[in-house]
Amino acid sequence: MNKSQMKHCPWTVGLVCILMAACTRDSEPQPEMEPYQSPFIQTALQVDGRLTEPDWDRAETLSITQVFHPKDSTAPVPAGTVKILWDDAYLYLGFSSEDDDIWSFSEEPDDTLWLGDVVEFFIKPSAESLTYYEFVMAPNGTLYDARYASRGAGGIPRFRTWSSGARVATTIEGTDGDWEDTDTGYQVEVAIPWTAFTAENVPPVRETWTFGAFRYDYSKSYAAPYLLMSVPVSTHGFHNYEAYQDLFFVK
Repeated sequence: MNKSQMKHCPWTVGLVCILMAACTRDSEPQPEMEPYQSPFIQTALQVDGRLTEPDWDRAETLSITQVFHPKDSTAPVPAGTVKILWDDAYLYLGFSSEDDDIWSFSEEPDDTLWLGDVVEFFIKPSAESLTYYEFVMAPNGTLYDARYASRGAGGIPRFRTWSSGARVATTIEGTDGDWEDTDTGYQVEVAIPWTAFTAENVPPVRETWTFGAFRYDYSKSYAAPYLLMSVPVSTHGFHNYEAYQDLFFVK
């Protein structure tokens, strides 16, 4: 975030600090969640942002509606979901977000996209390693991706130069950036190659990973933007991987 952005978005600076502060605190006890069972698919998906292929119907729909911020909003929580599929080459993500005021902050890859509307996906392949990954997608299809060596190793400025090679496509029902009309929502489809996580393109068939899906939603309808989670709400924020849900790759 540059100095101008910090000047005009002081509350955003505070939220980013909160979300990254998990590295300095003990983990909170979290409710038990059922593992997410991600189905294997035989044919590669066409990444077009539409989520209309029959394989998407096979995937469990996970809601992204747990409110992290603001705690006292009276505005209805917008509907949001994610689905996860995989094949021998890619991990696929399919997001659907209800949104009456769609706004992408930037078209620059690895920019601070969360200063506008985004969906986010954090994933941690191993409990034995401190390494975890973040993927942030704006409605306009711009991607921020980062491979964090650990939460205490330097954060966003140091690790966002990494590239996953992911492909992103989106569809928008409305107008990106025009607050004077009323939008319906947007969909995001992502294909992340397995080489983003391993030296070879090897799917984790018998492994259990953990993940969380998240969202920033800015709107003319809210006094403050919604920050939403798929996992039970934690005061530690999005980077608190101790609260993530188990992910099983079913073949």
